[in-house]
Amino acid sequence: RRDLVKRIGGFKRPSEKLTISGRQIEVVRKPYKRSLGLTLKLNGEIRVSAPLSVTLARIEQFVLSQDAWIETHLAKYQVLREAHPQKKFLSGEEFPFMGKNLKLAFEPVGLNLQAKGKEKVRVDGDRLVCSVRTEDWSSFDLAQAHPEYRALISAFYQKNARTLLTERVGEYAARMNLHPKGLSFRAQKTRWGSCSSQGKISLNWKLVIAPLEVIDYVVIHELAHLQFYNHSKSFWNLVGTQSENYLAKREWLKTHQFDADFLASQSELYL
Repeated sequence: RRDLVKRIGGFKRPSEKLTISGRQIEVVRKPYKRSLGLTLKLNGEIRVSAPLSVTLARIEQFVLSQDAWIETHLAKYQVLREAHPQKKFLSGEEFPFMGKNLKLAFEPVGLNLQAKGKEKVRVDGDRLVCSVRTEDWSSFDLAQAHPEYRALISAFYQKNARTLLTERVGEYAARMNLHPKGLSFRAQKTRWGSCSSQGKISLNWKLVIAPLEVIDYVVIHELAHLQFYNHSKSFWNLVGTQSENYLAKREWLKTHQFDADFLASQSELYL
């Protein structure tokens, strides 16, 4: 069954919403598109890209023809979400940092949080401590989720990542005598790092969730591209001289790909 398609002045909008077999489908019309295409995101969103002239009936027929494929992948993505529960920012909830799981804790502070130099988030042993203003502490419910702290925690991770990654790049650049022409940090979805043909390195600051030896592997990998802009045997030999058992570190990155989803501005796994 199709829902009513929204229109403006008799013309179709570039994006249309349909319901087919109980699923919400976004249809995006593209003037130069010649065939129908379907994209299924990890969070369950389904998008169909279509030529301007294709009818809604044809789009519905196309989506129904992909039903088995959609079901199979939705089931796989559900398993993935179950393995990576959405963070609720509860006291005692675990957050990965530098290869360790830190338990989230909230504590009152006597000074105003805006005071210069006052850490709003800090690591204390095996805890990730968020400071709560004293005047708010009496009404602060430790049994409730506090997603309002997500931005502060994300900023803490990003700040520490920039400092740490800058230090590691400097250390290994000196060791390998390979110096990038620029260093930047991004919150990429699918890449931990990259090296441009201009010799500029970009690192995913969410790497700070990983153990130091894994972080170093990514740094070494990108620095090695300054000498070998490929993945040849010579490239991997160079990586191996600086990072022992690098295959295990690559596997760690693959296995823990979504552990940093809570740091993303928009979750890949959840709507």
